[in-house]
Amino acid sequence: MAHPFHIIPDTTATAAQNMAYDFLLLQRYQPADAIRFRHYEWSRPAYTFGLSQNYSYVTSEISDLTAEICRRPTGGGVVDHNDDWTYTLVIPASHPLSKGQPIESYRAIHQCMVNALESQDLLTELNYNTPEEAAPSVCFNKAELYDVVLKNLPSKVAGAAQKRTKNGYMLQGSIWKPLASKITWARFYNDFTIELAKLLEAEIEYVSTPSWTPEEEEALTAQFDSDAWNQRR
Repeated sequence: MAHPFHIIPDTTATAAQNMAYDFLLLQRYQPADAIRFRHYEWSRPAYTFGLSQNYSYVTSEISDLTAEICRRPTGGGVVDHNDDWTYTLVIPASHPLSKGQPIESYRAIHQCMVNALESQDLLTELNYNTPEEAAPSVCFNKAELYDVVLKNLPSKVAGAAQKRTKNGYMLQGSIWKPLASKITWARFYNDFTIELAKLLEAEIEYVSTPSWTPEEEEALTAQFDSDAWNQRR
């Protein structure tokens, strides 16, 4: 049976609010069989970092310590959100792409992005080079396997971080806009979601704001904003 592809309304929020919202999309969204996609922005300068990263290392790599710094529920490195295009995709556990190897899901999703970028003549490709060492890093400093890079150049355009639970697969993605200055973002949004819908064999539906309770969202936001979460390692 085909899964609906729900596009969630755009929001602008703090780092902790954005992380809480994404986690609720993965864990609490109804209907549970819907694919979920959202694009969002940041109300203040912000950096996010991977679930397993060391907080002291992260702060040593960030030049603006007045910015918000928040640990993601996904993996990956430090991401500067001051000039990026940010999105989250959740694929329910019942969908075949959620059940496969995460690296193959990552590759397929980023190929959709390459197709959307190339429709506006930004020539990009997937990175097929595996980094020599798996040290923690600042996300756009080096390309990981299947990240999006400029064609014939080493410059990384886009990367993402993943998480899989019993409820499904979540990818939090970021495109570095200075390397995509020719892109019209409203058109990209449309083209990218169409490519994803083709990949996932789903039909796009524009929906209203999800229906979890404000108290639930506030409690989770407080958790993502806490020192206990962000400085836990």
